[in-house]
Amino acid sequence: MSNIKGFCCNYTLSVDLDALKKEGLVPEGLEIERLPCTGRLEVPELLDAFTEGADAVFVVGCQVDKCHNLSGSYRASKRVKYAKKILEELDMDPGRVEMFFADRGETEPVVEAARVMSERASN
Repeated sequence: MSNIKGFCCNYTLSVDLDALKKEGLVPEGLEIERLPCTGRLEVPELLDAFTEGADAVFVVGCQVDKCHNLSGSYRASKRVKYAKKILEELDMDPGRVEMFFADRGETEPVVEAARVMSERASN
């Protein structure tokens, strides 16, 4: 079982994580941290997730053109790209960190992100 860490904008993921696990829609080893805005997420937090045992990390923010905080998702995507570069420098697979986008209250992209990252973590 892989440990996956997800960071989600508070405006995405409308369903409780425990309910998704109970239905078997997301991996058991998934942990999600809700943020007021993914734009507040910093690169060290992304990298710390690996230090804390995550096999893969993902961020789900609002669609860039529909971000509640205007440019939060854009800032988050830039930070994810920077984290990928750091992972490469550390000889780690940059695919172990990824940015995804969802419309407000849309759970399916979060479920899909968890599936994609679980698959990457097990390869």
